[in-house]
Amino acid sequence: MEHSKYEAKTDTSYDNKFSESRFKVLLFLYRMGGIPLNMKSVSRLNAVYNGSLIVCFYITYLCVSVDTFIHRHQLSVAMKNFRVFLAMLLFAWLHFSVR
Repeated sequence: MEHSKYEAKTDTSYDNKFSESRFKVLLFLYRMGGIPLNMKSVSRLNAVYNGSLIVCFYITYLCVSVDTFIHRHQLSVAMKNFRVFLAMLLFAWLHFSVR
């Protein structure tokens, strides 16, 4: 019985419109990045968008890592690709953490 009381309190926390209006920009950016925060249900279109976004990101990540490996003897090209590789690694880590 104790568990049901706490569960009801967590369900009502989603109805807090103050946090929705306060963090509107941040929630919008997370949702555009494919992370549906504070959403009751995700539409099919949003699910397809999230899936295609993830697939495109990781294919690009794989291509950048292969391009960095191929041009490892050309230092200027390799360093440009490595910077992009590290930035994408940071975003992948953020995606896994928030997801």
